[in-house]
Amino acid sequence: MAEMEKSFVRLAGVLPLDPIIDDGDPIDLVSGLEVRTPRLSRSGFFVDSRGAVVTTSESVQSCGRLTLDSDIEAELVVDSPERGIAVLLPTQELAPLSFARFSANAPRRQSEIAVAGYSFEGVLGAPTMTFGQLSALRGLNDEAELRRLAMTVLPGDVGGPVLDTGGGVIGMLLPRAQSDRALPKEVNFAIDADAIQTVLEQAGMAGALTDSSRPIDPIDLTEAAQGMTVLVSCWN
Repeated sequence: MAEMEKSFVRLAGVLPLDPIIDDGDPIDLVSGLEVRTPRLSRSGFFVDSRGAVVTTSESVQSCGRLTLDSDIEAELVVDSPERGIAVLLPTQELAPLSFARFSANAPRRQSEIAVAGYSFEGVLGAPTMTFGQLSALRGLNDEAELRRLAMTVLPGDVGGPVLDTGGGVIGMLLPRAQSDRALPKEVNFAIDADAIQTVLEQAGMAGALTDSSRPIDPIDLTEAAQGMTVLVSCWN
């Protein structure tokens, strides 16, 4: 206490009696310093207990560094642009709340699905859930590895896991393709679980399987999906 008191400086006068006027401006907590922000933020999901992450290839292109949840450094292990899949490993040990278990059951057309993702690219600090339907088991050009989804998503959701009602991961949400044709906003695509497993094998990994034929409680589904979903950021 004595050392602290030595640092006090007494100022002349007293505080004004008039209340301090709040002009509505936010408090600048960084004293005018420029806060660095990532060039791109997308979603990803843990695929094992070590913290390995699957995300979209788009999110790892030309990055000076990659982070998980803004401050955990990660390194690129495998990038498969033709499938749109990348695999990352954290540079420190992680213990994710949950990790993906890929459905061992064939997906059913018109079944209910959910996507977990950082819709607002980390602004909320937690993943959100978006619900929709699996409208087709192939792409518009008959691509066998694509799943067509009937749901409206945001760019930040890209790379997030697509789950069935039993909690099994059936794919990963892909970015909207750039073309001359503007598809309806509720038409989106996912790369299927088999393609993800193939890329994981290239990285010397294997995803866990689960029997997801029986629906689970929506609360349990949300908890598991949010626990496995991670924010992936690309920095210059």
